[in-house]
Amino acid sequence: MASCRVSHDRPRLTAALAGRYRIERELGRGGMATVYLAHDLKHGRPVAIKVLRPEIAAALGAERFLREIAITARLDHPHILTLIDSGAADGFLFYVVPYVRGESLRARLARQHQLPLDEAVRIVRQVASALDHAHRQGVIHRDVKPENILLHEGEAMVTDFGIALAAPQEAGERLTATGLAVGTPAYMSPEQAAGDRHLNARSDVYSLGAVVYEMLANVPPPVEAVLNQALGRAPADRFASAGGFAEALSVAAAQAPAPPRSGRGPSRRRLLTAVGLVAAVFAAAWGRHEWRAGHRPLVIMMDSPYPGRIYDEETIRASGTNADVISDILADLPIVRQKESGGPGWHRFDEVVSFHPDLIVMHYSTFRGPDTDDPRPPLKVFLRYFADLDTRFLIYTRSPEASVRHAVDSLMADVEAQHRGLLARITVFGTPDHGGGPHWRDPVTAGELKLAVKRILRLE
Repeated sequence: MASCRVSHDRPRLTAALAGRYRIERELGRGGMATVYLAHDLKHGRPVAIKVLRPEIAAALGAERFLREIAITARLDHPHILTLIDSGAADGFLFYVVPYVRGESLRARLARQHQLPLDEAVRIVRQVASALDHAHRQGVIHRDVKPENILLHEGEAMVTDFGIALAAPQEAGERLTATGLAVGTPAYMSPEQAAGDRHLNARSDVYSLGAVVYEMLANVPPPVEAVLNQALGRAPADRFASAGGFAEALSVAAAQAPAPPRSGRGPSRRRLLTAVGLVAAVFAAAWGRHEWRAGHRPLVIMMDSPYPGRIYDEETIRASGTNADVISDILADLPIVRQKESGGPGWHRFDEVVSFHPDLIVMHYSTFRGPDTDDPRPPLKVFLRYFADLDTRFLIYTRSPEASVRHAVDSLMADVEAQHRGLLARITVFGTPDHGGGPHWRDPVTAGELKLAVKRILRLE
């Protein structure tokens, strides 16, 4: 997998799949894969091809990926998006699913903000049925969220089982053993966020409960009681199965009083109240994640993919980035690690903000292209997204620490005037040179970086 770059090489991918699929356009990117619309040349139909991100592919390896995909390929359920094909080609790991001409639950929520209770219950029953089927096959989804629930002709379809991991009894070591976080922090169960490798159905129940909260915003007391159980901090406090959760939710919904009918849409006051309740609900859900209280902070490592900015030859030969080595350096800290690759075309601002990371470790040139363009305006755009959060930053650089600190302070002066305290959350780390240039494999450099992270997160 060393040949797989951080940004997929579109011409190379097209050539690798030639004769089987014709790549037409990119549909989207997520934390685990890039999705392309393609034409299945053999069967003359549109399909969606999901190509694993390079760091995910490198962590799994082709052999393990094909073994994992064989387990999830046996899932056969009307509410699970069927796996059509999978494989490894020229360093790419991919799998193929039908192209659904519909929308995701995320898109529906973005448009409607809040779903009627009966529609939410119907969606949950269908999703829960799909999860129950997978759980019986020993497969835990691990990333149940609105983006992975597709709505097609009135039916809910659960997707991304292709990168779900089989339960431990079905196969050996898993991706979490590599230090990469599988899943989306806002929907993770506490045990998943804490790095527990022995997850069961109750973890997916928790994630589905978080999705229901987001669908409903304002909920009647009987429904709230059911959701509180689904979001129980300890697995034993939750429903044992997704089907049990869906059944209890259906009963509670039937007991709930019908909402008042009105010919008018929701008032601005009611809409703002709903948005506020959603925020409060998710704040409560985050509170259940013990690691968010200081035990397991979320640390995102961002980096430039360009070899000229990578600090040692061994990493360059492995087609890795500084983030790969930094993840190894921080492996023994009580944190959840997640890797991201920046660059001038990077666009996942809202998604990363939604993770509410505790710390972002990033190269000063993360958002600079391969030429000598000034990196600072894109860096400013990125930092502004976090102005109202409490996320902290460690910006490392080969340049003198004082000069970069001055440049960052000048760059962000107008933002700091509006959002007091932002600059105080930025630490500049001038990567030391202990002989032969700065490189992370030097134990002194690695130790100094780890110490800086521990101080920022107050882990000492």
